[in-house]
Amino acid sequence: MPGPLRELRLALKLAPIAIQFSRDDARYRRDRGRDHERYRRHAKRAVEAFISLGPLFVKLGQILSVRPDVLPDPYIAEFSRLQDEVPPEGFERVRRLLESELGRRVEEVFDRFDPEPISGASLSQVYRASYKGREVVVKVQRPGVEERVREDVAALRSLLRHFGWLFDPSIRLSLSSALDQVEATIYEELDFLKEAENMDRIRRQISRRGVIVPEVIHELSTRRVLVMEYVPGIKVTDVEALDAAGVDRRRLASRLARLFLSMVLSGEVFHADPHPGNISVAADGRIILYDFGMVGRLDRRTRNSLIRLYRAIVEGDPEWTLEALAELGAVQPGADRRALRRAVELMLEEARGEGISAQSEVEELLRAAGRAIHGFPFRLPRNLVLYVRMMIVLEGVCKRVDPEFRFLPVLSSVLREEGLELEVYREEIARRVRKLARSLDDALELPTLIKEYLNEADPGD
Repeated sequence: MPGPLRELRLALKLAPIAIQFSRDDARYRRDRGRDHERYRRHAKRAVEAFISLGPLFVKLGQILSVRPDVLPDPYIAEFSRLQDEVPPEGFERVRRLLESELGRRVEEVFDRFDPEPISGASLSQVYRASYKGREVVVKVQRPGVEERVREDVAALRSLLRHFGWLFDPSIRLSLSSALDQVEATIYEELDFLKEAENMDRIRRQISRRGVIVPEVIHELSTRRVLVMEYVPGIKVTDVEALDAAGVDRRRLASRLARLFLSMVLSGEVFHADPHPGNISVAADGRIILYDFGMVGRLDRRTRNSLIRLYRAIVEGDPEWTLEALAELGAVQPGADRRALRRAVELMLEEARGEGISAQSEVEELLRAAGRAIHGFPFRLPRNLVLYVRMMIVLEGVCKRVDPEFRFLPVLSSVLREEGLELEVYREEIARRVRKLARSLDDALELPTLIKEYLNEADPGD
């Protein structure tokens, strides 16, 4: 059960935000986006409230930033700027947790340990240290954060049960789905043994691509402490340092996009948080990846449906787009297919009308989709949320490395090189042949059915 004081505090903080959002959402559905700045002001206040409420709400805001089925476009624009940066925790509390996990004093384990964190987020802090003569980094869970997250999840579920009536039923369903998503994601991020497993798996997966994944020091790693080798590099968006080191930034942006797309399209898991703090470039030009707490997984069927959706959008085919969305589970049961088809047509028309500029192809496409489908019975499935967010963040990083970067041509190239488009087309042909065969069977049975019907209608004939 959630603590009553925490639930009351959340209710007082969130009630004005929820009421204002409910009004904005209803108005946005009617006018389709007029008075854009007014919505943005309200969305900024919502983001500030989420930041003040702690790590669960920061993560929830990041998930909502790619949910056009929940948030109207002006809210998405503001929530997409939500960063997971908080002031550092005092070292004495961190020391107690660290020594509790390791079973020894810090000085007995490490040759040297710098008490000043080199980075920090809402769930953890990272420190430099030396272990057996080797430079390492130590990631430590923030003290009390897991208990706080559990309490907030329970409190938020209770508030949704009691006050969900404030929202449109489809929004209420999507909010519950988003909370499920962030709960699963945040608990996985809090388990550093799971992160160590992710690191080892992805290292094996991309070992031939000239990418560095730091090695885990398993004998020191626990569920709340992760120790790994220290691998320094140039931050991927430090363009001045990259230029000084002679790095070809155009090629680097292309390599980054190909790396993450290959993880999604061909691997078991993919790194789902490619923000600039998690990517560096080594002195020899190799890409270094950090922080594997947030990973995504797509099965083969979902991956192929995604490729079909991509091809349908590129070709501007609303029927094929709607079929692919249905395959992905993005269409709510019992939805009016005619209305949905019109929503998809609007999305494709807006995308073509805007020309999806080179400035931000993926984000603009999502915005066009959001403006067209918000208020229709679509929902973004849980297994796609991290994928969509990863694509948007990755595109932003690549654009900062190379302002001329174009995402969609790279995606097309990767699909061709991996032979994935051909695989999907084969499956599509096989699927349509099966559908045609069923239609022929039904057609062949029709005369018999008609005859049986006539016999029953007029037995004397």
